[in-house]
Amino acid sequence: MRLSLYTDYSLRLLVYLAGTRDGKPVSVSSIAKKYEVSMHHMHKVAQGLRKFGYIESISGRSGGLRLARPPESLSIGEIVEAMEGSGHMADCARGPCALNGACLLKGVLDRAERAFIDGLKKYSVADVVRGPTLLRLEQLLEPETA
Repeated sequence: MRLSLYTDYSLRLLVYLAGTRDGKPVSVSSIAKKYEVSMHHMHKVAQGLRKFGYIESISGRSGGLRLARPPESLSIGEIVEAMEGSGHMADCARGPCALNGACLLKGVLDRAERAFIDGLKKYSVADVVRGPTLLRLEQLLEPETA
């Protein structure tokens, strides 16, 4: 199974915000710059994460993004499922397929996808923001010197 770039960036943004520790809002442009990705993509990702209630946007001069919930409560499986949806690995309506209606493949793929999501639900964003991830995040979060 491969995650979309949208889901990949969503997880990266949440990990970044979880690494801030102080809860201060961070600008989308700052996150995009640190990860070396398009600011346009990161804005789209932030919109989706706000829609699902994972982050909140703070307006104003010192505004930006911050987690809306503690990182311990952000299940990676739930995030992936929200961003990717489920039951889409095989689309039997897209065809034509001579096996449509008599094929067990969709059920097999749906069960595998469910197992994948359930496996990811065992981990939170907080679980991955430690050890080497945290050390690298701390480096990324250091203010840039002029």
